[in-house]
Amino acid sequence: SDMPSTDYWSHGAIDYVVAHKLFFGTSATTFAPNATTTRAMIVSILARQENVTSAEDAGFTDVDENDWFATAVNWAAREGIVAGFEDDSFRPNDAITREQLAAILCNYSAWKGKDTSARADLDEYTDAISISSWATDTMSWAVAEQLLAGVTENTLEPQGAATRAQVAAVLQRFLSE
Repeated sequence: SDMPSTDYWSHGAIDYVVAHKLFFGTSATTFAPNATTTRAMIVSILARQENVTSAEDAGFTDVDENDWFATAVNWAAREGIVAGFEDDSFRPNDAITREQLAAILCNYSAWKGKDTSARADLDEYTDAISISSWATDTMSWAVAEQLLAGVTENTLEPQGAATRAQVAAVLQRFLSE
């Protein structure tokens, strides 16, 4: 049959990120679409986009120079694309939340010199109140740019962990503009 091997909603996005080597499968034949994406993974994808090969230490207590993600995390922090936490940690292996993803992509867009002034009205989302104060602006930008859509018709789940499939879909929209 001509049907794709899966009717999974993000099949096209998964093909895109794998073809562009932004994401690697969790094995040769699996992508694990519902697995979460870590903070280190997201930053590594952006660093690969920019062919980053070295970066000065940004001073995170939990990022060792020998870690596979160290160059990417240090680069992104030095360029203002990512921030750490109050305790000087980066928490590379934590699942990235949807609001953190929005903030990183907005900062990256600004770093690339793109216009990041678009804002959406988030009042229609019943859980907009749960967006962290530091992320309100960047979540509004991500919704305006249609990078993040509601998880349901009226919820954004800002604190929810972004799955690999969701991240693939966001990156496809973001990078193919």
